[in-house]
Amino acid sequence: MKHNTALTDFFEQNRQKLFAYLIRLSGDTHEAEDVFQDTFIRYAQSYPDQQNPALLYTVAKSIFLDRRRRNRFSEIPEGYEPADEKSPESILICRQAQNRLKTAMKSLTQDERNLLSMAGAEGLKYEEIAQAAGLSVANVKVKIHRARQRLRALLEVSDG
Repeated sequence: MKHNTALTDFFEQNRQKLFAYLIRLSGDTHEAEDVFQDTFIRYAQSYPDQQNPALLYTVAKSIFLDRRRRNRFSEIPEGYEPADEKSPESILICRQAQNRLKTAMKSLTQDERNLLSMAGAEGLKYEEIAQAAGLSVANVKVKIHRARQRLRALLEVSDG
C-alpha cells in the first residue's frame, strides 16, 4: 500500500478522540488498543481516499461489536482504578465517583452509552453522530437529550 499523507494526517487528527471513545466503549485499555489498531487498518484498506470521522467511528464500533460477539468480553473491567491521582483522599473520591458513574451507565442501554460518548467526550457533531448511528439528526438530538436526562436522574438517586 502506498503512503497516503492525507489519510495519515486524518488518523493523527482523530487518534486521541477515537482511542478515548474505544476505552469508554470497551472499559478496557488492552481491548481498546486492539480495536483501535484494527480500525485504522480496516479504514485504510477500505476507505483510503476518505477522511470522514463519522465513518471512522462506525468502523470502530463495528469492529468492537464483532469482537464482543466473538470473544464475549466483559462490559466493564473489574478493578478499574484511576490513573493520575495523588492523595489517598482524592483516590477514594475518584473511585466513588467512578463507581457511581459506572453503575448509572450500566442502567443505560448500549445505544445511549454510545451516543453520550460520541457527543460528550468525542465532541462529534450531531450530523456526524447521525451518520455513524444511521439515524436522523433530529432523532440523535432527542436520544442524546433523553439519555443525558436519564443519566442525570440516576446520578442524583445515587447521590441522595
